[in-house]
Amino acid sequence: MIITRDTPTREFDAIIVGTGPCGGFAAKELTEQGLSVLVLDAGPMPVAGRDFARHEWPWQQPGRGLSAERRRPARPTDRVPLLWSQNPDHPFTTDPDKPFTWVRSRVVGGRSLHWSRASHRLSDFDFKAASRDGYGEDWPIGYDEIAPYYDRVEEHIGVSGYVEGYPQLPDGKFLPGMPYNCAEQLFRNAALRMKLPVTQRRLAQLTRPHKGRAACHFCGACIQGCDVGAMFNSLVSTLPPAEATGRMTLRPESVVRAVLMGKDGKARGVAYIDRLTKIEYEAKAKYVIVAASTLESTRILLNSAPKGLGNSSGTLGHYLMDQVSGASVTGFMPKLRGTPPRNDDGKSSGAFIANYRNLKERHPKFIRGYCMSMSGGQTSSPGYALSMPGYGEALKEKVRNHFPAFARIYMSAGEMLPRFDNFAAIDPERKDAWGIPVLKITCTHGDNERAIWADGTEQMKEIFTEAGGEIMAVGKQIATPGALIHEVGGCRMGKDPKTSVVDSFCRMHDIKNVYVFGGGPFPTTGSYHPTLTMMALTVRGCENLVRNNA
Repeated sequence: MIITRDTPTREFDAIIVGTGPCGGFAAKELTEQGLSVLVLDAGPMPVAGRDFARHEWPWQQPGRGLSAERRRPARPTDRVPLLWSQNPDHPFTTDPDKPFTWVRSRVVGGRSLHWSRASHRLSDFDFKAASRDGYGEDWPIGYDEIAPYYDRVEEHIGVSGYVEGYPQLPDGKFLPGMPYNCAEQLFRNAALRMKLPVTQRRLAQLTRPHKGRAACHFCGACIQGCDVGAMFNSLVSTLPPAEATGRMTLRPESVVRAVLMGKDGKARGVAYIDRLTKIEYEAKAKYVIVAASTLESTRILLNSAPKGLGNSSGTLGHYLMDQVSGASVTGFMPKLRGTPPRNDDGKSSGAFIANYRNLKERHPKFIRGYCMSMSGGQTSSPGYALSMPGYGEALKEKVRNHFPAFARIYMSAGEMLPRFDNFAAIDPERKDAWGIPVLKITCTHGDNERAIWADGTEQMKEIFTEAGGEIMAVGKQIATPGALIHEVGGCRMGKDPKTSVVDSFCRMHDIKNVYVFGGGPFPTTGSYHPTLTMMALTVRGCENLVRNNA
């Protein structure tokens, strides 16, 4: 791998914008098929000692005693410089009454360094939902078409899980699943009694050595960046094979401004700005792959032409979605009070309930569905202690007694319906630190999303009670759009160029040598986590690119 800050002058077969899950896979797939690629990333190369897990005890960490949400910085710091939702260099705007949360990680590897690793396949209940309930449009592909690419992705990254046979949650090519801890087993037994589709959460986290990567040692610091490579990320899984081919040139610190067009109606390359010097350069290639995350890819395309690049349909930026979250129930399992201390949070998985709504019978209040995760037991820090009344030795004893008994159910993902009036557009009055116009994001929940949140909350209360738990708190409101970091849409795929931006291979209808990989092409969110599907679509799209390039 050639890592450079110089300006590449030769023409490449392909330019890839972004090094997250999809950018990394695109680099691997194309270089292994003989193509030369230039990979551009807006951020620096990460530094393991600074940016990854330090394996410190809770009392050694800044913000000790606070919840994970309150510890997570909204702005980059010298402590955690990679993951943030607010940054004066990278602004975005919203209307005051329509808030949106945009969490970004501008560093080589992107959000693959910090993601939750949940890796669930969508099924035709998701891809063909419109045919069942009449809302919106089906995906232009079905499960049979994408299944081989799910296989290829899972076999490369390593996904742990159990084979269950649930039609709405297709099984995959799994490594051994992680064991259930005590709280999860109580939840699982309750779900089985209620005849709910329960399994272990499927994770891109290794339970045994795989393709030169070490198995997880259950330190529990996954979202801080895995320093042994047990969780999938681009730095350990996809960029190294691309490097081994000798056909990849990686240029960090490169903020892409726009895709450049030639007189022949095809893309000829990209314009990018050096993050540190703020000098603009151009790079040339036969193909341009925009894989800079859902919203950043949309911004690049909108900034590439007066009305947006490849936007003859007028849909670029529209149908923005983030999955529903914020529904949760927390409390304690009396059976586990006073039991010996355990390392219950190291595996970062949990019991998982697949969607069971609107599969056969129509729910009277909403369409589509949602999934839930269930976890509990002793974690590295008793965050619940902040809300416990008392003082002194009696309070300490109470906290210790409850420590192994903590339990939680939460909505992992609920489907958000695609609506044209949820969109991202260029803000004509704001620019980032490099002079590039920023996005103004308009995205709100509708009645269907609120009904999904409400139904999920009631179902969680029933499951928690069935498991023998004592409920202490119930989530009070649906989360702000973007908060789940599952944003998709904006470059929707479809068969008809009049109503979509890309085809089923994520190739632009209007510009055949531009591909958009990531969440942008999703016509719907589906009921499960989107990242595995993003990577499968990337592998499928790269295969199409190579076939057309031959």
